[in-house]
Amino acid sequence: EFRDIFKEKIELHKISILKDILYQEGTLATIADYHLKKEHWAETTELYKEIERMNGTLSTQAEFYQKLGYAFQKQKRLDEALEAYQKADTIKPDNIWTNRHLAICYRLARNFSKALEYYRKAEETTPENHSIVFHIGSCLAELQQYEEALNYFFKLDFMESNCVKAWRGIGWCSFVSGKLEQASNYYNKVIETKPLPVDYLNAGHVAWVSGNIEKAADFYSRSKDMSGDKELFLEMFNKDMNYLLKLGVRKDEKFVMVVLIY
Repeated sequence: EFRDIFKEKIELHKISILKDILYQEGTLATIADYHLKKEHWAETTELYKEIERMNGTLSTQAEFYQKLGYAFQKQKRLDEALEAYQKADTIKPDNIWTNRHLAICYRLARNFSKALEYYRKAEETTPENHSIVFHIGSCLAELQQYEEALNYFFKLDFMESNCVKAWRGIGWCSFVSGKLEQASNYYNKVIETKPLPVDYLNAGHVAWVSGNIEKAADFYSRSKDMSGDKELFLEMFNKDMNYLLKLGVRKDEKFVMVVLIY
């Protein structure tokens, strides 16, 4: 007949009899840091926002806004995360940690030009960081700056042995740039390792544009079978039709190819 207190939030600082003792910046920060460590993201952001409203010394520190931004980011509240990270950047400019997380949030929000801006800043400090090199290449590819993207994917391929994600990047940028032999070579390397349905799909694109219809149909069939979902395969296939048309495939050939696949 009693309520289960273990299903409720433990917010001792809101209890009137304890508020005078616990409702202080330092105490709330200790509780917030505990929640952050335990990955209680909602409780973390709620407490940090409460501390921010106090306008104390903590809310003038970059680390405070880094923590707040990170807790928002983990909840996929990207606008609020970006706002917090921007405050951290204002207080302590050009911090590598802040720049990387600003880049991540902008990338997740599909604002690739802003993401690239902050990845470039991070690159200045850690030019050999594999993750940063890969994401710069990915942002450049999304912005259709394929030649520069290729430079970064080649750099990553040089830095890491058997780097499949670099091969995928090289394969795609080579394909859309019309470098079909290079694209074919790198997709073959991917397929020889641990291919995904999208790898067979893209290899099919390269074969089709190169005029090898039989090989293209085989790759597409493998992609369809591996994905296990005909609708998903067709969605991916149709999404790339603009690239195929630009590279010389005719619209009337699409029906023939679909027939061959199925």
